Amino acid sequence: MHVCHLSSVHRALDGRIFYREACSLVRSGHAATVIARHPRDEVVDGVQVLGLASSPRWARPLLWCRLIERAVSVKADIYQIHDPELLLLLPRLKRRTGRPIVYDVHEANADFAAMKAAKLGASAGAAGQIVERLEPRLAGQCAGIIAADERIAATFAHLPRPAVTLYNYPTREFIQEAAAAPAIHEEPVILHLGTHTKERGAHLLLDAFAAVCAGVPRARLLLAGPFHPAALEDEMRARAAALGLADRVIFTGRLPFATVSRYLRQAMVGWIPLQATPKYEKNIPTKLFEYMAYGLPVVSSDLASVRPYLAGSGAGLLVSPADPAAHAAALLALLRNPRQAASMGAAGRVLVVARYNWAAMEGKMAAFYGEVVRGN
Repeated sequence: MHVCHLSSVHRALDGRIFYREACSLVRSGHAATVIARHPRDEVVDGVQVLGLASSPRWARPLLWCRLIERAVSVKADIYQIHDPELLLLLPRLKRRTGRPIVYDVHEANADFAAMKAAKLGASAGAAGQIVERLEPRLAGQCAGIIAADERIAATFAHLPRPAVTLYNYPTREFIQEAAAAPAIHEEPVILHLGTHTKERGAHLLLDAFAAVCAGVPRARLLLAGPFHPAALEDEMRARAAALGLADRVIFTGRLPFATVSRYLRQAMVGWIPLQATPKYEKNIPTKLFEYMAYGLPVVSSDLASVRPYLAGSGAGLLVSPADPAAHAAALLALLRNPRQAASMGAAGRVLVVARYNWAAMEGKMAAFYGEVVRGN
């Protein structure tokens, strides 16, 4: 079987697309191609990567034309699209490839559209409703649906198509690397991994961390990932300086997925300060499982998406999302009690090894592809 993954938004070496899905196929003896943003064509870990140049949003239709031509040249058995905008290309893709196309839904796109519209001063409600109605209707043309969690899957449950839910759990290789890599705990380091936005708690991060530093002056905050919009990084740097934290907060910028382990190894605590927006109440943060795989105790906003994994697990602490003092108190409790922190981290790692890992998803993914091929 040969599956070709298509994205005009994600980078080719994306954690879900490349490291989880494509690499799993290759390990199982199948073939995988990824056509997405990448500086060159190359084979990486047995996966054929066909690069697309990054382009401004206004030039996206030109990128789509290039993507379609590259997709046709691959001659795969299944094509898997990863962006809602590619649903607009379905008729052309189906006509040109003659193969089944499946839609991999990474997040609650209606909530994401509403959030983006609000930032631009447009009607959040209208934007969300348009995507909520249009996305399932267009997805009905696909041969199957993959969802990143059950709440996403519910949006498409009425479609008479093969469907599967594949959670973004850590891969076997990621878990093995975590076990083999010795932790570096020279200082009390708090890690926030991933993109930084206001909705993900960017402003709360610094206010809470200022309180942490008052109690543990040696503490450092590691912000590992990009900022959106980019100007937010300058705003955060200025805010950190105003709070007297300029030498306590480390900004790494965008990270290749393959390098996140070096930052996970340095941390004592993993932090998830997501705010209580509709999107983050639904979508499970991938960083939760990455923290747990590396044995980090987790301090997280108490959201419906996170609660089932942390409440009663002994792997972390849940706090009020918008309360900097509550976040700071939880972080201080762990930094001041390394033994408790280590115990919580160990509990999280046991859960990842036993239950929350990508190996549990691989069989489901293979069965789904087989059903799609048989149905077409």
